[in-house]
Amino acid sequence: MKKIDLHIHSCYSDGTKHPKEIIKMALEKGIDVISITDHDCMDGYHAVRRYARHNGIELIPGVEISSYFESFDVHILAYFINTHNRALTAMLKFLQKGRIQRAQKILDKLGEYDIDINIKEVFEHVENKKVVGRPHIATAMVEKDYTSYEEAFWYYIGNDKPAYVKKPTYHPKEVIKIIKDAGGIAILAHPGVIKNDFIIPDLVDYGLDGLEIFYPLHTVYQRQIYLELAERYDLLVTGGSDYHGFEKRGDEIGQSLLKEYYYDQLIAWKKNNAN
Repeated sequence: MKKIDLHIHSCYSDGTKHPKEIIKMALEKGIDVISITDHDCMDGYHAVRRYARHNGIELIPGVEISSYFESFDVHILAYFINTHNRALTAMLKFLQKGRIQRAQKILDKLGEYDIDINIKEVFEHVENKKVVGRPHIATAMVEKDYTSYEEAFWYYIGNDKPAYVKKPTYHPKEVIKIIKDAGGIAILAHPGVIKNDFIIPDLVDYGLDGLEIFYPLHTVYQRQIYLELAERYDLLVTGGSDYHGFEKRGDEIGQSLLKEYYYDQLIAWKKNNAN
């Protein structure tokens, strides 16, 4: 049976490991199929596409795209996309630029709380300068002894906290359309984290193809609920560890694997819907 992990982040977004390290770790753990799904960026995938093939790892082109639906932070995973699709490339460039603008706005808000950090200090912790996120800002806050990493989110930059700023994004309907026009499969990432299953039917109406069900933070009960929803709406099923490379319990590559049965369904869908 194949071991499959379709949700992994590298240092090209907010992970800590280089894609080559991820390939080596997959080999060590006997994982056969992975997808490097960096936030709003595919540079990590391109960095090891040939390296993965040379080492016998099946690397699926993927990306995790940021969006909002109503008041909810929604992430759409895209798999099997044409990485050279113009509309997809344009969207990713827009999101990357928006991330830099957002980071500066967060720093401006932090300044109101006498936390003096400039964008250059944040970029010292960013491997890929096109994709800056709140983890990089939190790391800069720790570096200057303003707070701990966890407290940076709890008190300042977490969702709905005083220095929180939304990212400029596309609406999920547009995101899903661009993914599908690029020949890809659009999957709702970690629905249990969103904590509002009522948005799923709307996303299905927009063309959503599936749900990420096998996920470390999903309980057994949640998995069952989402499997039932997937069956009701005829949705594909995916899963992955959401690995970021942090040295903490519960962040391990391969911690949550997708059953080969569901992966075969993804492959069959891709073949039947090839552009």
